Amino acid sequence: MQSWLIAWIVFCVVGLALPAVLLFLAWRRHRGVLPVAIVPLIAIAVLAMAMNHNLRWILLGEDYTRRLYVTIGVFVVLTLGNAVYSAFHRVWSVAAASALVCAAWFFVGVVNSAV
Repeated sequence: MQSWLIAWIVFCVVGLALPAVLLFLAWRRHRGVLPVAIVPLIAIAVLAMAMNHNLRWILLGEDYTRRLYVTIGVFVVLTLGNAVYSAFHRVWSVAAASALVCAAWFFVGVVNSAV
């Protein structure tokens, strides 16, 4: 298998699937919509939709533009802040999901800076 395909599969599992499972488990445990779960859920949805190149240009902006990096930075800050807030309130699965989504958004920023 090619290395880029392995990296893409790992990114999808760690950055999208695992946080989604953690949010589902938090929802099941608390029996309702958690306000702290909204931020990582939106970040996962936008990250999943941004996998399509044409949709990424609409959501995040064109390559090497300020809008792209500001959008990525906003998602990194929001998910990191949500991870800290969830950890203080002892909602560990949401905190872990937010931290993983923050790392995924940070990885997107690094890839877009290097390529």
